[in-house]
Amino acid sequence: MQDWLSAQAAAQPDRPALIADERVWTYAELESLAGCWAAFLSAQGLAAGRVVAALLPNRVEYVFLIHALARLGITLSPLNTRLTPHELGDQLQQVNAALLIACEETETAARRAAEPMGTRVLLAEAVAHQAERLPPTPPQELALTATQAILFTSGTSGRPKGARLSFGNHFWSATASAFRLGILPSDRWLCPLPLYHVGGLAIVLRSCLYGTAAILQEGFEPGRTLELIERHRASLVSLVPTMLHRMLGAHPEHSLPESIRLALLGGAATSPELMQTAEQRNLPAAVSYGLTEACSQVATLLAPASYRKPGSVGRPLVFTEVQIRDVEDRPAPPGVYGEIVVRGPTVMQGYHNDPQATVQALRAGWLHTGDIGYLDDEGDLWLVQRRSDLIVSGGENIYPAEVEAALKAHPAVAEACVVGLPSAEWGQQVAAAVVLRPDLSVTPDELLAFTRQRLAGYKQPRRLRLVASLPQTASGKIHRAAVVDLLAQSDHAD
Repeated sequence: MQDWLSAQAAAQPDRPALIADERVWTYAELESLAGCWAAFLSAQGLAAGRVVAALLPNRVEYVFLIHALARLGITLSPLNTRLTPHELGDQLQQVNAALLIACEETETAARRAAEPMGTRVLLAEAVAHQAERLPPTPPQELALTATQAILFTSGTSGRPKGARLSFGNHFWSATASAFRLGILPSDRWLCPLPLYHVGGLAIVLRSCLYGTAAILQEGFEPGRTLELIERHRASLVSLVPTMLHRMLGAHPEHSLPESIRLALLGGAATSPELMQTAEQRNLPAAVSYGLTEACSQVATLLAPASYRKPGSVGRPLVFTEVQIRDVEDRPAPPGVYGEIVVRGPTVMQGYHNDPQATVQALRAGWLHTGDIGYLDDEGDLWLVQRRSDLIVSGGENIYPAEVEAALKAHPAVAEACVVGLPSAEWGQQVAAAVVLRPDLSVTPDELLAFTRQRLAGYKQPRRLRLVASLPQTASGKIHRAAVVDLLAQSDHAD
């Protein structure tokens, strides 16, 4: 297959491809810069099949690097900029990175992480300066079976694993997404998600395949997001629910930019209250379910159905199959909870250098996600909970989402996170961290009395702590492992 970027540069050289830092790069300009970066990287002795890691925020150099590595057949490994040097070093070792591209902002952490393994560190600013002097490396054929990236799972439980995603995974993901969301020649997709997240990386590659423009935002700030949407007439924006909540609250008295035709929500559960607010603000919101191992989107529910069925993530995208499996690994009927399994051309190649985890996740062509959900009578998917968060107490299965919903039904509760803590007697006991709404109050005892009317006794939190905020991962999800640590510090409800 022809290189995607060079194909677009030949077909529409003057069309905007990338917008960032108040600048616009056309497809011809982006293709030339990617070629120059490829020439520089090739001169460093890098060849097809090697891995280059990146520790970068959302900057244009990241996009240059993505396309340059694709041109050379080199695998990208995007690293989370919020990790410690120890965590980064572990991931560098897992992928055996030949090179780590950092920037002035991340240089200290990059060098500390790379030093024990002797991995070379180059700064993106220096690469950009030297690459622009070199003649571009010409494009080559792109193999859909080649690994485009090794992306580490969020690591909310256990050691992060590197999911190997191929160009074919991205190609079919982009195609399926286009069938569901639609494409307009004038589309401009704003990306406030980090490019080390599959949702962010997907925007860069999808926009290139579509011949549309990607708008980069470095670091999410709600006012800035609204400003970028309005200034650059963004028609699409990808957000996690926390981002949308903050964005809608930034200027509640103002109407949202009219250019938005779709806000794609994913990465965490979207509350009915948030969807109601989006509908009231006339924001066309689509709720999606996806995961790194399936190259982003698996299922998506568009507005107005997303307002009619708050909590559902819709039907699988075209080419993708979803089933709900029971404990015997048999298909479950509609309305019955079970594990979500996925099959289709977007499913990863496997976990890098982890055959045991790969065999466990990929069975008979199906990706076993570890997530709990159900299909309703209309074929729409409902995500209930991650399997890793399932609480088993005294032999009873407890879904944290159900307990969280009971807690959040109290008018004083803004957020809640329920986890399982080790118990010598019961195996696990239910514990909860709760954030109250401003200017409202409730004591832990009052809140537990409230939930007793809504939950069976075995589902009741045995520990409950009021906190100012819930810890989050870099991708905006609640960091459940950190909540476990927080609650484990308390021997009783406070």
